[in-house]
Amino acid sequence: MEQLTGKKGSYVLNGRQGGKGKFGGIWTGTTDDGRVSVSVKRIEKYGQALPGLMEKLMGVEHENVAKTLDTWVGEDGCLYVVREYVKGTDLKTIFTTKAMYRKMDEMKFVEAGKSVLRALDAVHGAGVIHRDVKPSNIIVPHVDGDDPTEQDFSKVILIDFEQCSAYPDESDVRSSFALVFSPPEMLLKRNRLVCPASDLFALSISLFQLIMGKAPYTDCNPEILVNLQLTYPMKQPARMDDQLFAVLSKAAYKATFPKPPRQLSPDVVEKILKEGIAGRYQSASEMLVDLEKVEKTFKPVSWLNKLFE
Repeated sequence: MEQLTGKKGSYVLNGRQGGKGKFGGIWTGTTDDGRVSVSVKRIEKYGQALPGLMEKLMGVEHENVAKTLDTWVGEDGCLYVVREYVKGTDLKTIFTTKAMYRKMDEMKFVEAGKSVLRALDAVHGAGVIHRDVKPSNIIVPHVDGDDPTEQDFSKVILIDFEQCSAYPDESDVRSSFALVFSPPEMLLKRNRLVCPASDLFALSISLFQLIMGKAPYTDCNPEILVNLQLTYPMKQPARMDDQLFAVLSKAAYKATFPKPPRQLSPDVVEKILKEGIAGRYQSASEMLVDLEKVEKTFKPVSWLNKLFE
C-alpha cells in the first residue's frame, strides 16, 4: 500500500481504478485513521489555474457535488485531488447496460437532472464552470443495495471537475471538449464566452440522450457531428412531452450560422455565439424552476409517428 500526505492530511491507497504510472489516474483508499473512504486523482497535465479552482471547490458543500477533501501539487509536479469516495454507478453505465436501462423509469432521469442543476447552482456560485457535464460524470450512489435503478435519483452526485474553468475565463488555453455534449462556444474554443449556460447546454443534451435512448445529434464521422452540434437546432421527437422539450430545447438553444464558421470573420462568429447563449437559461436555478414543472417524459402518439421518429 502507498501513503500520500497532502495539505489536509495523509491518505492510505489500497486500490487503483485504471490509468498508468505510480498512482495511475484514480486510486481508492482511506484517510490515515481509516474513517473516511477516499478517491485520489493524480493529474500530470493541467492548466495554471486548476490548482486554485480545486481549492475553491473545497469550499463547496452540497449533497449533489462530489466533496473535495484535499488538493496539492506534489514534488513530482503532478496535481493531486482527494475526494470522498462514493460507491455508485454513473448514468452512462446505466444508459449503455441494457439490463439496467430497460428497467428505468424515465422520470428518474428528470429527477437526476434537477439534482445536477442544484449542484451546478452551487458550483457556479463559487465562480467555477464544470465544462464536462455528461452522463459518465453523474453518479447514482448505492444506498439500499447495489441496483442503481432502485436508488433515489435526487441524490445523484456531479463528479470530475478536472476540465473546469473560472468564470469568466480570460485565458487563451486550448481547452478540450466532449463531442455530443459540448455547446458551440466550447467547440469553437471561445473560452471568454463559456459561462453557466454552457453547462446547462451539456446537461440538456445529456437528459435528451438518457430519456430518448439517443442523442439529438449522432454521426460516426466526428467532423459531421461537430457540424450538427454547431448548426442544427434540437428537433422534438414525436414521443417527447411538449413541456419537457420546451425546457431541453431552451437550455440547448444556439443561433444559426449562415455559413461554416471558418468562412466568417471572428467578430461575426462571436456575435452569433453570444446570440445563442442569450437565448438559453442563464442560471441553473432558472432552468430548475421549469424542470420542476415537468410531470411526464412521453406523450401518447400513434405507432406511425413512432416509426418515423
